[in-house]
Amino acid sequence: TACISAVSAVLNAVSFFPAVAQSQPSVVAIVLTIIWAIAGLNILGIRENARFTFMIFIFAAFVILNLIVSGLFGLNAESFQKITYAAQESFKPLQTGSFFRNYDNFISHVAFCILAYSGIESVIQTAGLVRNWREIRKAYQFLAVTVGVVTPLVAALALSAPINFKEHEGDLITYFATTLNGVGFGMLVATLASLTLIMAVNTAFVASSELLDRVAHRYGFHWLIATNRRQSLYRIHLINAAFFSIIVLITHGSQTILADMYAIGLIASFCINLFSLIIYRYHMGTKEVIPYFTNRLGTLVLWVIMLSCFIFLAVDKPHGTMLWAGVTSVVLVAGMLVARKRAPEIKEIGQGDSDMDMILYLAGSAQSDLHLIFRRPREEALGLAKDNEVYITFYSPRQGAPPKLAPNHFRFPWTRLGLYQHIL
Repeated sequence: TACISAVSAVLNAVSFFPAVAQSQPSVVAIVLTIIWAIAGLNILGIRENARFTFMIFIFAAFVILNLIVSGLFGLNAESFQKITYAAQESFKPLQTGSFFRNYDNFISHVAFCILAYSGIESVIQTAGLVRNWREIRKAYQFLAVTVGVVTPLVAALALSAPINFKEHEGDLITYFATTLNGVGFGMLVATLASLTLIMAVNTAFVASSELLDRVAHRYGFHWLIATNRRQSLYRIHLINAAFFSIIVLITHGSQTILADMYAIGLIASFCINLFSLIIYRYHMGTKEVIPYFTNRLGTLVLWVIMLSCFIFLAVDKPHGTMLWAGVTSVVLVAGMLVARKRAPEIKEIGQGDSDMDMILYLAGSAQSDLHLIFRRPREEALGLAKDNEVYITFYSPRQGAPPKLAPNHFRFPWTRLGLYQHIL
């Protein structure tokens, strides 16, 4: 998010300066400057406030409405012909007569538009600021309106205009605004786009710092969450800025490659979240009461569609796939290595009992009948302790070890250890 937002902000800002726009080193330098400037503002403790953000959104709504109205008044016979032809052609790939070919075309159409749903992360980020998901329902409704109405409308108006799209791939909307109301309005749209995209860069810094803060607390990296006098997680911000800069340098500031990486990563997160929801719903059944109803069959169908989109993009965008896979693999391997050494579950596993403790306890009984009684972690009442009875509780290390209620109460963690490791 930070990388592609910074690159897009620069491309919109320099669209009126061809000499700078055509110089890739200059664009990369400006992008890196924006990234490190945002990092510096966060280190200094200078953050966005609600009033400033609200003013920006009001200004953005005013400009976008003017753009839409101007575009509607600027429609002519040729524009209507293009829109009609596009609408007719969009349904032809779904009428081939073959289910598999229709499905393939449907998946390709959905996959190419997946970046339109990137705004959902802004809503998810606010989840920690409210008591439940119902309180941010309006945020989802606003997102649905912008993604489902405003974005397609602006795109249709711009694509129906007589523009050379290859020459204005990075500043299409800005150039479209210029053709409607002149250079001044185009510069206003470019300024708005750059400003909102820079705010997206800051949002990425804030979200990443919150995530790394939780990771550091969980795995005991307290040196990483040290704060300065401004109560800023300056070390995390420096790491983020360095990481974002490396990605920009690797991709040479290419908006296309960054968009491919972003799309693949976004749809991969959708697939993972949906698959986790499917496992949870099928494991827990339908009796559990949850705030929102989630149909298991509908979720499964949606997951199949998202997985198909991921496979399509992975094959169609090899450069973005390789870069995304490389970055993801590095982070995943590092996380697994850290989890093996510093996971808090290790301490909870150590608080449990061993198999040999239970065997030795039963071996001390003089009776021939031995009783094994299994109990849930939350069951606390135990009867009179007998030397030929043992109570066994299996617990999840993530939930913590239950208290030992009696000498004949043995607690065993759920672990993936083989017989050899158990003997050791």
